[in-house]
Amino acid sequence: MHPLDHPRFAIFFIVLTSLFTLLLWLWLPADVLIYHTEEGRIVEQLTLYAYGLTILLLLLLPVPALKPTIRYAVIIVLLTMMAREADLHKAIADMSMLKLRFWTGNLPLRDKLMAFGLLAPAALACLWLLVSQGGATLRAAKQRISWAVSVVAFVALIALTNLLDRSLGIVKDGLGWHAPHWLVALQTSQEELLELALPVLAIIALLQYRRHSLLAGKTCLSSQL
Repeated sequence: MHPLDHPRFAIFFIVLTSLFTLLLWLWLPADVLIYHTEEGRIVEQLTLYAYGLTILLLLLLPVPALKPTIRYAVIIVLLTMMAREADLHKAIADMSMLKLRFWTGNLPLRDKLMAFGLLAPAALACLWLLVSQGGATLRAAKQRISWAVSVVAFVALIALTNLLDRSLGIVKDGLGWHAPHWLVALQTSQEELLELALPVLAIIALLQYRRHSLLAGKTCLSSQL
C-alpha cells in the first residue's frame, strides 16, 4: 500500500504537526516562538502560500471523477478561509464579520449588506457540500477510505483550531485569569501551526481522492476486459 493510501495518513500528519510544534515550544524561548507565530509573521505567510497552492492545484490538477460543482465549491470555501487567515474578515469597520456583535451592533446597514455579500457564497458552498456530499463522505470514512478520512479530519481540525484560538480568552473573560507567558506560547504555536496544516491536509485529501478515483477506474476497466 502506498503511504498516501493509508486510512490514517491524515491523522498521523496532524499528530506529527502537533508534536513538532511541541518540540519547538520546548526548544525555543517563549518570546521567540510567539514572535514567529503571531499575525503577519512567517507561519501566517506560509499558511497563505499553502492556501494559494491548494487552490491552484484544485484549478489545474486533472481529477476526472471530481465534479466541477464540487471543485468550485471547495475553492470558494478555501478562498474564504484564506481571506480569514489574511485578516480580511476585519476589513469592514475593523471588526470581525464572523462575530455576532458585528451583526447586532450599530454598524451602518451598508456595511452589513457588504459583509453578507462576501460571506454568502462561502456559506452556500458549505451548505451545498454538506447536503450533497456529507453523507457519502461519512460513509466512505467509516469504510476507512483515505480521502474521506482526510476530509473528516480537515473539518475536525477547523473546530480544534477555533477552540484553541478562543481557549485562553474564554478563561480570561470567565475567570479573570491571565495565562502565563509559556502557556500563551504553547497555545499560539499549536493554533498557528495546526492552521498551517489545514491547507496541506486539503492537498493530501485531493491527492488521495485522485489516486482513489484512478485506481477505481483501472479496476473497472480490468473487470470489463
